[in-house]
Amino acid sequence: MKGYAVLACAALLLVLLAGPAAAQLTPAEEASQLAVTSYTVEPEVFMYGDTGTIKVMVTNTGATPVAVSRVKLYSNDLSVYDDGNYDSVGTIGPGNSLPFTFTVVADTTDGIYYPFFYVDLRDAGSLRYRIPVTVDSTGLTASVTDKPDAFSPDKKEVITILVGNPRENTVNAVEVVPVKDGFSTVQTASFIGTLVPDQSAEVTFEATPMEETVMTFAVRYRNGINDHETLVDVPVTFGEDKKRAEIVLNNIIVESTGTTYMVTGDVTNAGLEDAKSVVVTVAMPGIPVDPYRSYVVGALEPDDFAGFEVTFDANPGEEVPLVAIYKDVDGNLYEDEIIMTTADQVPDSRPGSGSEMTLLWIGLVIVAIAVVGGIIFYSWKKK
Repeated sequence: MKGYAVLACAALLLVLLAGPAAAQLTPAEEASQLAVTSYTVEPEVFMYGDTGTIKVMVTNTGATPVAVSRVKLYSNDLSVYDDGNYDSVGTIGPGNSLPFTFTVVADTTDGIYYPFFYVDLRDAGSLRYRIPVTVDSTGLTASVTDKPDAFSPDKKEVITILVGNPRENTVNAVEVVPVKDGFSTVQTASFIGTLVPDQSAEVTFEATPMEETVMTFAVRYRNGINDHETLVDVPVTFGEDKKRAEIVLNNIIVESTGTTYMVTGDVTNAGLEDAKSVVVTVAMPGIPVDPYRSYVVGALEPDDFAGFEVTFDANPGEEVPLVAIYKDVDGNLYEDEIIMTTADQVPDSRPGSGSEMTLLWIGLVIVAIAVVGGIIFYSWKKK
């Protein structure tokens, strides 16, 4: 009996000793427990020269710990900071995950690349995984959707710019900034924010050119942590503003009032914008005098008109400018004028004037002749 007991104990000891040996995994089995469960590329799409990150999550899906000696990211196309090495990792327990982050630079041409993610196990065996990275240097687009047909010096105009995102990824911190050279703007910048793929946004600027130049606006944005810029130009050529107010002076009558002249007529806004603070007066060699040195019309809407009267001194036969002075909504000053001559004055038709007295005398002479003729005829007939 004692012999059987000794044999049973020996057999049990062999089983206990064999148990751990049976649970020991081969290098291939140990490597099969590890899996890349997720990865993140930021930015999602690189532009040339962009710096970004590749983050890889490794998970132990098995029931035993796995010892990792080294993790590395290889690429023949992208530059990887610090050679992409994790030289001392440790053990990943059952069901646990461990993230690995690599910094890369897209110093290559546009295309799709596949950096090689490599996990080296301590007891031999390895895990390999390729991660796609896209490089596309297409930038944001910017175009001018509204601007005046012609600019005027020191006149404020509205410029509208459309910004679009043709890229495959979202860009952030989008703003439009005027690069001022020969012009000024009311807005120092216009912030848009985030633009998702195929999205666009409009911004407006109130710009005042001081000289014929090129207005440049910079569209600035971020792709990941990288700053980028797209420029849009607005050429400035001075010319006649086809939409501004245009004052027309018509129905002009110049009359002599003895020692002075009086001009009356209509002032009409034939433009497409309001005329503000309209004033009618005369310029040299005419000299404005009381009672109507200048006539304040006020505001005139498009196609609106008003009457006026102005008194002035001038020599007979002189050409005198009749001037309409007005402002636009921004306070810019304009002048329109016509030339009138005092030689074109109409006769004074007031009672007692010289012309009327002449007509009266002519009438009296005709009546007298008729009376005398009648008397002579009657006397001749009577004889």
